[in-house]
Amino acid sequence: MSPHRQQLKRRWFMRSSIRLKILGLSITPLILTLVTLLGMTSYWASTYSADQLDRKVRADLSVAEGFLKILEQQDLSNLKQLSLNQQLRESVERQQPSSISQQLYSFKALHRLDFVRLIPANNLSHRVLQEPSLGQIASRVLAANASAGLQLISPEELGVIDPELIDRVSITLHSTPRALPTSRDTERRGMFIRALHPVTNDEGVMIALLDSGRLLNRNNQFVDSIRDLVYRPGTLPDGGIGTVTLFLDDVRISTNVPNRQPNADLNDTHRALGTRVSQDVNKRVLQSGESWVDRAFVVNDWYISAYNPIEDLAGKRIGMLYTGFLEQPYRDIHRKTLIELLCAFAIVAIISILLILRSTGLITHPIRRIHNVVQAVKVGRRQRIGMMDTNDEFSELAEQFDTMLDLLEDRNRQIQQAADVLEHKVQSRTQSLQDKTRELEEHIRLLQATRAQLVTKEKLAALGELTAGIAHEINNPAAVILGNMDLLQDTLGDNAAEVEEEIEIIIQQVYRIRALVNNLLQYSRPGEYSQSLSPLNINQVLDDTLLLVRHTLEKQSLQVKLNLQATCSAEGNVQQLQQVFVNLVINAANATQGAGDILIRSHDWYDNHELKGVVVDVEDYGRGIAEGILPHIFDPFFTTRDNGTGLGLSVSYGIIRRYGGDIQVQSEQGQGSIFSVYLLQQARYNDNDQATAEQLLATLSEAQRKW
Repeated sequence: MSPHRQQLKRRWFMRSSIRLKILGLSITPLILTLVTLLGMTSYWASTYSADQLDRKVRADLSVAEGFLKILEQQDLSNLKQLSLNQQLRESVERQQPSSISQQLYSFKALHRLDFVRLIPANNLSHRVLQEPSLGQIASRVLAANASAGLQLISPEELGVIDPELIDRVSITLHSTPRALPTSRDTERRGMFIRALHPVTNDEGVMIALLDSGRLLNRNNQFVDSIRDLVYRPGTLPDGGIGTVTLFLDDVRISTNVPNRQPNADLNDTHRALGTRVSQDVNKRVLQSGESWVDRAFVVNDWYISAYNPIEDLAGKRIGMLYTGFLEQPYRDIHRKTLIELLCAFAIVAIISILLILRSTGLITHPIRRIHNVVQAVKVGRRQRIGMMDTNDEFSELAEQFDTMLDLLEDRNRQIQQAADVLEHKVQSRTQSLQDKTRELEEHIRLLQATRAQLVTKEKLAALGELTAGIAHEINNPAAVILGNMDLLQDTLGDNAAEVEEEIEIIIQQVYRIRALVNNLLQYSRPGEYSQSLSPLNINQVLDDTLLLVRHTLEKQSLQVKLNLQATCSAEGNVQQLQQVFVNLVINAANATQGAGDILIRSHDWYDNHELKGVVVDVEDYGRGIAEGILPHIFDPFFTTRDNGTGLGLSVSYGIIRRYGGDIQVQSEQGQGSIFSVYLLQQARYNDNDQATAEQLLATLSEAQRKW
């Protein structure tokens, strides 16, 4: 064989070797990836996916149980508040059935309960004999003072409590696939969230027992609220159905499981009320008292389900709580994913093999050209990878690649250094600009605050001078009028009876003029009206204040509810604080159209776990304050009432601020308002005198000098 032919054969072998290597290296990862992903997908579908679904449904069941506990504690808390109502206690002690019935009816309507009743202590033994369910927990209530939980009540006991509930609890049973056989056709017992709390007198002796119940039979709101909380939009795949059910024994008494049975209750066409749980779940949950977290047959389809037994107040197992979602969408997703994955990999593998076979020659040709160029310029170059074992063009390509890497490394190092320097400069300049901006914003805020306080000072000074003149000019004639009115009454004697009403009106209007003048003086010259401060019991101050406004509230048929929990004292002046609270209560009464309630609360004021003083809230349920008006309610002479002066809230705000406290307002139009008064345990007297104005001017001058 000639040397030329041997060289051609060697070159063909080298080209064929590279082509085969490229083909093998390209196809092998595809095959391995396909096999690995198919195996991982199958493993995920059989283990990981099932485990995640079980975790989800278990978490959903925990949310449902927590929701049920919240309802129980909420009913007990509401009942406790009712038991502490002083009006109810007085009605019980005075044996006023009509007043008790009215209060219980209002409480029942407010909290949407199915029954609320009050059992006198002297009648409790008789009721226990009539109602076995009450007898089961009576001793527990007396020992622990309160109790709340689930309880079954028979139709006979419902007849004693409220006969109208008998028809509401009745549920017709329906034949259900996979359920245990039963001879019952109707469930007539009712499952209630029952709460009991004693009512005690001032000596702590129980005088009555409050008993409330919330019916769970056909309680669609209960199960739908849990479903909407757990299975919000987007938590389940398309076609997925999330369901929640409450069981009495094995009967669905509240559910949103869809019912496709032909004999479904006509009143609940879309809900599987009256159907029963499957036999497997019945044995494990109801009979053995264990939890069920697995797929289960629910009415007419398979669901990923979680069941837990529920117990009544006596610890007896009375039913189950269930959450679950339809299994079919997940099976469809699993099947669709496998099919799409197989098709995608098959298409990719076929196209890749065709492209590799077609492009192998195109790849080897550039490699031979690079090989010829590298051999021409390779003298004296340092190798990084070194000579490869293969006798093909890749060995020289590797050497040149190492060289290019060295160059790229040097270039990258230079670029990185330049980038670091540039970034440092940018950060430095940015930080400098940010510091200047913050300093500018702070000075602008300071200038605005200073300007506002100076304007207020000037207004108060002018108002003080004007008010002093007005007070002098008005008070003297007012005193003359009052003196002459007394002289007129003495002169007329018995004849004054004919104009007594007119004389009284004149005297009242004169006192009103003097009160208005005093308010103007107190607002414009607060320092002259400062009085001695002393530690005060705010609860006592509030009680005394209500005596001052009792007549006004009675004329409007308004009731004041007190919740005085403050234990800390507050430093202030009794007369000034009563003036503030009277103003707030009168404003609340004016905001309440017609009869209604005004709530006054007091509690200790903590700031970062430090006791600072007392907070007093005056809340009404009136028309509220518009958002555009709210920023101006403390401005002097601003009022929305035809006969108002606009000074009441301004004077009140000034009094509290001089004590170092504050008044804050929360209001929503149409819902009512809450005025919160913050009083310090040790007042910090804060009088904006001339020294404050001079300090503000100095600050303004300093800010102007800097900028």
